[in-house]
Amino acid sequence: MKKLFTVLTLLLILKSHAQSYYKNLFDSKQYDVVPLNSTSPNQAEFSWIVSAHMEALVLMYEKTHDVKYANVLIGTMGNVIDRRDDLRDQLPPNIGVSNISDYRGISGAAWSTNHYNITPDSGGTYAHVVHSANITYPMAKFAAIVKKDTTIQNTMYNSGGRYNGLTFKVIANDLKQKVSETLIYHKNQWYTEPNNMIGYYKERNDNPPINNAGEILPFNMQSAMGRVLVQMYLATDNLDYLTQINQIANFLKANTSFNANLQSNKWTYWKKDTSREDISHGGLTISFPYECHKYGVLNGSTPIYTDSDMNAYANTLTRDIYQSPLYINNGVDYSLISWNVKSGPASGVDISTYTCFRWACLSVYDKKIYQLLAEIQTAENYYTPLTPENSPLAVAYLAYYENLIVPVNTEHGWGSGSDWRGLASGNFDGDDAHEFVVIRNYDGMIGTMEPYGKKFHSVTNDKYYNGQYNWRGIAAGDFFGDNKSEIVTLSNHADPGNNGVYILKIENNNIVEHTKSTGWDGQSDWVGTAAGNFITGGKDDFIAVKNLNKEVLVFNFNGTTPQLVHTNALNLPSNSKITAVASANLDGAGKDEIVLLVDAQDSDYNGIYVYNIDDNGVMTKIAQSTNWGSGSEWRGLAVGNLDGNGADEIIVHRNYDGEYVAYTLNGNILNSTGVERFPILQTQDNIMCTGNFDSSSKNDELVTLRKDGGIVMFSAAKVIRSNFSSNKQLDPCKNEVPEVLFSFKSASFKRDDIKEISVR
Repeated sequence: MKKLFTVLTLLLILKSHAQSYYKNLFDSKQYDVVPLNSTSPNQAEFSWIVSAHMEALVLMYEKTHDVKYANVLIGTMGNVIDRRDDLRDQLPPNIGVSNISDYRGISGAAWSTNHYNITPDSGGTYAHVVHSANITYPMAKFAAIVKKDTTIQNTMYNSGGRYNGLTFKVIANDLKQKVSETLIYHKNQWYTEPNNMIGYYKERNDNPPINNAGEILPFNMQSAMGRVLVQMYLATDNLDYLTQINQIANFLKANTSFNANLQSNKWTYWKKDTSREDISHGGLTISFPYECHKYGVLNGSTPIYTDSDMNAYANTLTRDIYQSPLYINNGVDYSLISWNVKSGPASGVDISTYTCFRWACLSVYDKKIYQLLAEIQTAENYYTPLTPENSPLAVAYLAYYENLIVPVNTEHGWGSGSDWRGLASGNFDGDDAHEFVVIRNYDGMIGTMEPYGKKFHSVTNDKYYNGQYNWRGIAAGDFFGDNKSEIVTLSNHADPGNNGVYILKIENNNIVEHTKSTGWDGQSDWVGTAAGNFITGGKDDFIAVKNLNKEVLVFNFNGTTPQLVHTNALNLPSNSKITAVASANLDGAGKDEIVLLVDAQDSDYNGIYVYNIDDNGVMTKIAQSTNWGSGSEWRGLAVGNLDGNGADEIIVHRNYDGEYVAYTLNGNILNSTGVERFPILQTQDNIMCTGNFDSSSKNDELVTLRKDGGIVMFSAAKVIRSNFSSNKQLDPCKNEVPEVLFSFKSASFKRDDIKEISVR
């Protein structure tokens, strides 16, 4: 068991160091410093890369209220404004930049570039509406935040650059002016239809050096500018912005239809033709409706976007794009290009069109969306080519919407034929972190693993029995008093001579069978086993649970041989079924408790049970949470110190709704402390355990074995670190500038039969 922290002062110190997992990642990737490319003379740097970094910083500030992010944002915005086409000559002469005039000979309030010209990187420059929107959005949003929060308005910025020595309020006022100037620069690209109800932006039509001259801009670009207008309205209360917001919303709504079967919205890339809206661009398109709804923008007394509108957008992701765990369509109402993320994308497909982190904002309306997207981000075939952690904005989105746990290590190479039967944590290699042991029924394999990079690797050699053993659970504990973990597992073998308890240990990097207790009734219907400090004596003990007669058997060790101490018959209906068992120290002191999950038709018995065990092996029920519906289908159970506060929590999962729910024990009461929601199929019939796999953290991590064969490890969203380190780099932004402005590529796709890997 993990050592407990009993000194109150130390606990208070540890709690004060609790940090968001993704906030830690954001800072460790050096995204909390002013990026060097914000001083680039190349305006193309600002269009997507630096602007995304600024958006990430304003998100982090809005989420955490940490002034550090505001200061870095202000420094970055100052650099970007200094390099606006018409302001560059205000920089010192030694900088070596001069004002830029666009293809019309106008030097204006924008960041023009020839990178996206018909002939890339040649000819006159052009200021794209979407680039101006990307760049000015964080400025307008920061100004709106400062207006709303009077407590920060007199905060001084003293980190150099354009805004050095000014208060946040003065800076915000200047930002509003600068954004207004950019909006005016694009004013003659704004069109309203005769009824004055619909409005949109177009490309210029005076022989610009770009494609699609005079065309109405794609919907994602309308939304990009629309959310600038939302923030400017919030920052200024100028009703002209509200009028324009309504007109863009009406334009988008007029080109959005409703799929009654899926209860979802659908739309194309733009009005020009029926090209699909891929996932990446769709994430920007939904950002404007989201901001209107989030910030309560009204048309008179009516919300511009209603709850039902937002639920329909959420359904676009969960019912249209998302087909099943790690299997997604490429775009809205478009099934011709799909990606089974367990394997590589289809040949010739632009994988950047699968960038999906912006959709995380819709987790406000459907809580399972966060885990749906987070799992994709951490799947090897996704993160290897797309490297989401190299995007400050992707990390900021994952930080902004994180809740209870976040996936950090995944391995999806295993097939559903694995038929996982058990999972437990222990110390098998003698280091200062836990490892975990798995058992599967396909071939009777027992193997130990630990996190390695973003995946896992083996700690010891695997041991194989065969597929006839019908394994039922596994546990690990220091049974022999040798300061390392041994393994116990149960076989529900049809042959009573093989049915029973197996004790294994690690010798010379091999898992070897030490002893066994077989000859049990072939109808035992073993549920599982759990190890812990149940009986006084300095070594771990274990329990074995069977559904036959609803019994819990308590064992301890006489030397290295298990001895049955007591058989406990539970007061449960004969038609109920114990589905999972775990053990841990739930009160932070003394010996371990055990937890059982029970499925019962009678709701009085359906739920969670907690027991303690005395030195005679006698169990006493100390708490329960029952009266759950008979359709709950309790399946997953783990007990550990997920929040890092010293006492263990219970994490349970039910198939009914895909929820993970955390509980703490308070006397004889179980209190729910957090809920994480998943797509139902993503967690169906999963097996769970916790362990301190990351020794730099005080928190336990959660490992799950999935029905589809996958292994996923979760960290707590709020992490208490053991130590702190920082290695600053000069330039965290290494992303390349996108080569295509609209970046829409059509591709043919023929789906091959998807085959799962059932053995390794």
